[in-house]
This record gives sequence, structure tokens and C-alpha cells, in this order.
Amino acid sequence: MAGEDTVRDVAIVGGGLAGLACARALADAGRSVVVLEAEEDVGGRTRTVWHRGRPVDRGFQTLFRAYPETRRLIRAAGIPRRDLRPVSGGAVFHYGDRTEQLHPSPAGLARFGGLSGADRRRLALLAAQAARDPSECLVATRTEAETTEDYLRDSGFGEDAIEGFFRPFFGVVFQDRSLAADPGYFRFLLGIMTRGPAVIPSDGLGMIAEWTAAGVRQKGGEVRLGARVEAIEADESGARARAVLLEGGERIEARLVVLATEAPATARLLGDLDPETTRRLPESAASSVTAAFALDTPLYSGRVIVLDCAPEPDPAHRVDLVCQTSNVTRPGAVEGPHILLAMRVTTGGTPAAGIEEATERLIARWVPGFPFSRVAEHIGTFEERFAQFRPVAGVRVELPGPRTALENVVLAGELTRHPSIEGAVGSGAHAADVAATLLA
Repeated sequence: MAGEDTVRDVAIVGGGLAGLACARALADAGRSVVVLEAEEDVGGRTRTVWHRGRPVDRGFQTLFRAYPETRRLIRAAGIPRRDLRPVSGGAVFHYGDRTEQLHPSPAGLARFGGLSGADRRRLALLAAQAARDPSECLVATRTEAETTEDYLRDSGFGEDAIEGFFRPFFGVVFQDRSLAADPGYFRFLLGIMTRGPAVIPSDGLGMIAEWTAAGVRQKGGEVRLGARVEAIEADESGARARAVLLEGGERIEARLVVLATEAPATARLLGDLDPETTRRLPESAASSVTAAFALDTPLYSGRVIVLDCAPEPDPAHRVDLVCQTSNVTRPGAVEGPHILLAMRVTTGGTPAAGIEEATERLIARWVPGFPFSRVAEHIGTFEERFAQFRPVAGVRVELPGPRTALENVVLAGELTRHPSIEGAVGSGAHAADVAATLLA
């Protein structure tokens, strides 16, 4: 490990996937790198904890296999393809009095009873169009419609499709039930879904961050946990960063600083040094809360996520998604625990409290007689207040790029691209390219 007086090539603030992707690329290129993560684990929104030998994801539960930059990072980390376990059964839409299963294939869409025949054809056409274009072209697409909901209505979808399919499904994907995301982001995700299934790494989403961090260390880089950065120290001119200051007073000098933090933390560190870039950071947050349970008896057997599509007059009682992730990460396991995650999208002020009780009530409706209170152990409830930014109309046009007003401070993270795991990983790779050029 480098001594305290060592000047590193790069200090990276944030040990989520953006910061780790950046660190891995720079360490591979022979640069001296230190990653400073405030929490006690790497991964950010993709952190995984362990309970009785099973991985438990705290935030996001799945990722899409077709994410190109994420796929490259996974390969670089050395994670075998067999450890990316597909959610092969797709999604089950629970309407209260019936269920409909959407398998992740064209044939599955053709059989899906949650949409009318005309709406299935409309969705198949949109998916085929999205699958033809490169991912980044889809993200940049402009349409006359300002929101995803407007775009869907303009495409011919009616109220039943919006409320019975798109809002419950994409509300979870967006972490925002308003469907206010811009159409380019919706088309990007639709294209990605068309190219491959959702997957869960065998040791949870945190596996990607943990293996990537291990790769950084193997290349001689540092990954420091519990290292909260309080400020960036600029030189006398105010044009360059000289060091980062940690909580407790430690000072780490670096030739270049990468900020790979969520928007509120980036604004705190950059605000006085670069007001113009700070002004362009996204402020509106998509948020969620996840309750995790260990079941002695499995709730269901399929490798699926289950969406609650029944009307819920009180949002405080709603559970948007239930996923028994151990069905995917430990397929065929007979012995427990069986890990169940229940998520509520809380954007717009929906209360986070009471999700544990809401989950028990929901399961009592879905599976009458299931002894939830007897077989379920509550592992924990995890709130993501800034799960990602909301890509509402016009926001992504204003996003800052990787460069800032300080010559040697570079931004990474979804806040420079789009709010997804792919946006975070791609931004980290881009920040590494920019850093390499500035250090040359």
C-alpha cells in the first residue's frame, strides 16, 4: 500500500460500479490508483450482504445481460458467463384475480394475456425497431412526445395497457411509476431487453463490484473502505485540485481526481469549486425501499419476478415487486433459506415505512394459507433515497460531461449519461479514457 506522503496518479471518490470501472481501466494501464469509498462495502446501489450462506441484494436485484459496457467489465473481472443466472421465467403480472406470465422471448410476448392482441403487436413493433439501433443512438433519440407515457399513448396504447402493463413493469425499471422518463431512455431499455434476458450474478449484484475491486488490488491499486471524502483541496489558482481531504483530517494528494459519486455528493464536493457544472447535475431523485426476508419454505418455484398490478388506493400499502432471488442464484436448492425481496418504488413521497407488513398482507392475498409470519425471518429493510436520477424531459440534455472547470477533476457516474447500471459502468470507462489523456 502506498504511504501517506505518496502522490497517486488518480484518487477516485466513490466505490460504486462507475468508480470501480474507472479504477480497473487505469490500474490495467499501470496508473497508481486509490479508490475512496465512504461505506464499508463496495458496490453502491449494487451492494450485496450475506445471510446464512445466501446473497441478499440491498438495492437493484437484476441487470440486463445485453448491457455492452457492463458485459465488458464483467469479462474483465473474470466472472464466468455461467455465473450470470438468467431470470428465465420472465415476469409474472399479478392482477389480484388472475396472473399472466411474460416470458422473455417473442413467442412469450405473443402468448402474454396481460395485453390485448393489438397492443402485443404494437409492443413487438416498438421492440423490433429498438433492437435495430445501437444502444447509445436510442438514448439520444428525440421525439415529439416529452414523456414515456405520452410516447406510448401516441403509439396507440390505451389506458388498460398503460395501467396494467407499462406502469407496473417500467415503474419498477425506472424506479418511478410516473412514466415521466423521456422516450429515448425508454427505447434504450426496450432495445436492451429485446437483446437478452435479465440476469442475477450467482453471488448477487455485489459480485461485480467485489470482483472488480479485487482486480484493482491485484494490479497494485488501493480500495479503501470507510474513507469518506469531505472536500477537494484546490491550488492557489483554483484551477486544479491538489488533494482530497478525508473525514478525520487525512489528506491524499493526487495528480487527478475522479468524482464517481451520486449527484448530491458530487454537488457537495464540487459546488464552490465549479458552480456551473454543479448547476447541471440532476436533482430529482428516483427512490425505492426493499425489505429482505429469509424463508424456511419457498413462496414459489419459478425463476421469475412478480409484479403487483392490482389497484392499491393507499400507496403506503403498496408493494411493487416481489422476487425470490435464491430461485435464480441457487437454482434447484431444496434447503433454505429462500431469499425473498419485496420492493416499493417511493418516488413522489410515497412512505417507505410499513413495507414489511405490506409484504405479509400481499402474500396473504396471493397465497392464502401461506404461513409467512412463521417461516419468514426479516433480514433488513434497505432504503435508496437517491437510487438514480429521474430522466424527465430535458434533464439528460443538460447533464454535465466528464470534464469540469478544474483541469484535473473528472466526473463519472450515471449523472454524466443515463440512470442505469450501464450508464454508471460506461461513464467509468469514459472517465478512465479522459483521465489517461490528461495524465499523458
